[in-house]
Amino acid sequence: MINKQSIWFTFLFSIILILSIFYVSMNENSLSDFMPQESEEETSLVVNESTELVALRVQSDEEIMETINNLQDVLLSETSDLESKNNAYDELLTISNNKSTEEKLEKIIKDEFKYESFIKINSNNVTIVIDSDKNDYKLANDIIRRINKEFKDNMYITVKFN
Repeated sequence: MINKQSIWFTFLFSIILILSIFYVSMNENSLSDFMPQESEEETSLVVNESTELVALRVQSDEEIMETINNLQDVLLSETSDLESKNNAYDELLTISNNKSTEEKLEKIIKDEFKYESFIKINSNNVTIVIDSDKNDYKLANDIIRRINKEFKDNMYITVKFN
């Protein structure tokens, strides 16, 4: 009996067979057309201001993933006691909440102030990196006031400019 699985297998096998025959029958000159050409021009790296924000995000994400993996090891370990598992779970919730708050605050800065930013929350410290080439104290104070409205507790907020 013919079913969908056997039809798909036959179809894909036929395509692979046709492509392999095509590849074998091609001469060497035709194959060089498909190879990428190496250019002799020198390439230069252009660093945008947003590249620094991306680097900060990647570094932060790597640290968070390492912490999450360690906490998951504690949660899944059979030798861990109940208190350490509860602490690990609470810390995972805190990481998740901080990440969502960071994203929300970055959206606020982008919408209201029209700047790209990177925000890192660590307990009661909030570090904001703004993608701007000039240091504007008025802008920094406005951002601090606006971000402070989002928290119930007092937070230590710092603003840095790239």
